[in-house]
Amino acid sequence: MRPIITAFRDSPDRGQGLARDMRVRWAMEEVGQPYDVRLVTFDEMRQPAHLARHPFGQIPTWEEERLTLFESGAIVLRHRGLLPDDPGARACAIGWIFAALSTIEPPILERESAGYHERDKPWFEERRRGLD
Repeated sequence: MRPIITAFRDSPDRGQGLARDMRVRWAMEEVGQPYDVRLVTFDEMRQPAHLARHPFGQIPTWEEERLTLFESGAIVLRHRGLLPDDPGARACAIGWIFAALSTIEPPILERESAGYHERDKPWFEERRRGLD
């Protein structure tokens, strides 16, 4: 059975690669792992079938045989081909996975969210020029 990854049917980022399923897809492409994609709507993400796969009603999920995982970091960690075999190097790579998810990503998402929710404010473009 090929693994199945869930992704947005209509991505909020319009396919720019910011949705979290992109991490898993990229990882699978890196190791040459074929996979299938189940596209879900926001409504479907709140339904019992999807909540059984992901208790927070988000994407991505990973299904392969009897194993179902959620959270992109956990899914990526499952694949040995992505991490070094050397224990020290492997530990460093895992550290970077946690850093990406908990230190680097939050301020990026906050900035994107502010842009989405506040771009109609008169001060937004002026502030944005100062950040670029």
